[in-house]
Amino acid sequence: MMATVEAMGCRHRLWRRMAVALCAMLPWCGPVGAHLGGDLAAVEADALQLQGAVQRTALIAYDVQEITAAAGLTVREYVTRSGTVFAVTWSGPVPPDLAQLLGSHFARYLAGFAAQEHPGLKRSLRIATPDLIVESGGHLRAFSGRAYLPALLPAGVQVADLR
Repeated sequence: MMATVEAMGCRHRLWRRMAVALCAMLPWCGPVGAHLGGDLAAVEADALQLQGAVQRTALIAYDVQEITAAAGLTVREYVTRSGTVFAVTWSGPVPPDLAQLLGSHFARYLAGFAAQEHPGLKRSLRIATPDLIVESGGHLRAFSGRAYLPALLPAGVQVADLR
């Protein structure tokens, strides 16, 4: 019986060491994924995060990087010719991780959300600031939305083109 207690204590110390090592590594682990204002390399990281396949479509003023995840979620990232993500759209049975998609703009989204009257009681949401627009809506198994940076929209691109 004494050997069992010692073995349990040894296992406990091993788990504690592993947890301390993991916590020590966390500050160096940054968020993975493309985000509004990010670059093209981040699109590939986003595809890995979503565990999806990327399909690229080149248009006249911009490129569309479409990521289709196994869960049925489709994320489209709109990239300028200079390689900057200026818009993100999504549709699917589950909502995306907006913190991942909005990146550094997520704090502004949260502030806009908190300023809404009766947040969470509506099926659709529109947050508009001078430098960020987020429109989201849907219901169970049918979510969609878009987020874009108005200042980065290429010349001649209409918001209606972002679907």
